[in-house]
Amino acid sequence: MKLNYTFKHLDHSESLENYTAEKMSEVGRFLLKEGYGSVYFSKQKNEFCVEISVNTREKYFKATAYGTDVYGAVDSAAEKIEKQFLKTSKQYKNHKKPELTKEGRLEQVMRWKKAA
Repeated sequence: MKLNYTFKHLDHSESLENYTAEKMSEVGRFLLKEGYGSVYFSKQKNEFCVEISVNTREKYFKATAYGTDVYGAVDSAAEKIEKQFLKTSKQYKNHKKPELTKEGRLEQVMRWKKAA
C-alpha cells in the first residue's frame, strides 16, 4: 500500500513514517485489492491527531484517532481501520450465502426452536 504523509504543527519524523508504514502493512493484508492512502499527523495543544484514509477500488476507508502519544494514536487509528477492512472483506466473501444474512439466521433459529 502506498501512503502519503502530511504533518501539521509537527516536525517531520522518519521514524514515525516507518512505524506507520509498518502498522499499515500489517493491516493492509486484509485489503481485497491494492490501495493507496494518506496519513495526516497534527498536533492541537497537548493532543496528537492521526487521520488515516485509504482508497481502494471497492471502498473508501477513514479512521481518526486522538491521543497524548502520537504512536498510541497511530496504533488506535490502525486498529480502527483494520476493523473496517475485516468487516468489508467479510461482506465480500459472504455476499452470496443466505445463511449468513440476518433473515437466514432468523430462519435457522426458528427451525431449531421447532425441532426442540
